[in-house]
Amino acid sequence: MLTASSPRGADAPASKDLPLLRRSATVAQHDGQVVIRHLRQEITLEGAGAELFTRMESHLDGRTAIEAIAGKLADKPARLRALLEQLDEAGVLAFLSARDDVALMSGMEFYQLHREHCQHWLEPVYNHPLWEKIVSGQASRAQVLGFAFEKYHYIEAAFEHMGIAAANATPEMMPHLARHFIEEYTHGDIYRKGLRSLFPDDVILRSQPLPSTRALVNYLNESAQRSSFAYYSGNELLQMTENTGEEGAGRAVDDFYAAMRKHYPYTDKLIDSFIAHTRADQNLGHTDAFLLMCKSVPPLTRREVNDALNVAKNMAEHLLLFMDGIDTFYAKFATVPRPPCDPLSE
Repeated sequence: MLTASSPRGADAPASKDLPLLRRSATVAQHDGQVVIRHLRQEITLEGAGAELFTRMESHLDGRTAIEAIAGKLADKPARLRALLEQLDEAGVLAFLSARDDVALMSGMEFYQLHREHCQHWLEPVYNHPLWEKIVSGQASRAQVLGFAFEKYHYIEAAFEHMGIAAANATPEMMPHLARHFIEEYTHGDIYRKGLRSLFPDDVILRSQPLPSTRALVNYLNESAQRSSFAYYSGNELLQMTENTGEEGAGRAVDDFYAAMRKHYPYTDKLIDSFIAHTRADQNLGHTDAFLLMCKSVPPLTRREVNDALNVAKNMAEHLLLFMDGIDTFYAKFATVPRPPCDPLSE
């Protein structure tokens, strides 16, 4: 018996010959049941289905054909295929093919698949304890100001990775990346204006980012050098945390800023700069930038789809590290901003 808690999302087409249990799927066994979780989906197998899946799980590597698996298990290929196709429909398993490099997915199909995955990958970021500490007034002054400075360093670094991405762009991506680069080039100044309400300008300009912030920027730089589309797949995940076009997301951000003003009144000008940056992005149409890119790119191979999704997933992990850095470092060290090292600082 198989039950699914949610329908399957879109995926790249492939022939049904090489079954692969999705990399991010987790399998748990309890009281004769097998529970498979992938993104927001949960699949439960019972009885004969659970027993058959357990026997063939180690062979679901994307390299072994169903006929070969059936031979190893001394079972009927049709029986295996029936269960595997149900798992495929549920979205926890995929079928690879020797023709993966020519299996095509349209840009708009990828856009829908990308949003589904990114919303899941961003959940740990949205649930990070730093947000609750700030909203409840438990965060220290250093954590609050550290958050503002690290956001400034991240935004200010756009000129690095966006310039690299535009320089390495495909003809289809070039107009979009060049436009976005030009529009984002001065957005660090918006954050700097807010910080100038609390610090001299020379102190802001000489301040140094945390290594975890620098790691996020470095990964953006590395992705931009390698593939302009995969780079923006990752950058779009970051944009999804900034753009608040949806009513629910916008209300949550407004509530966050209201609580921040209440508990930390000295951040009033800082919050004004955060809001000014969000509005600038919305007025420039950055909410739809990736959508326009996906409309213009030629069909993507499975390899290109996997590459772009992997970059987005890794970007979510770097973003979580960015949040961890702010939370843990500034909880222990009250020096904000971080000055550059010199011979007298040691």
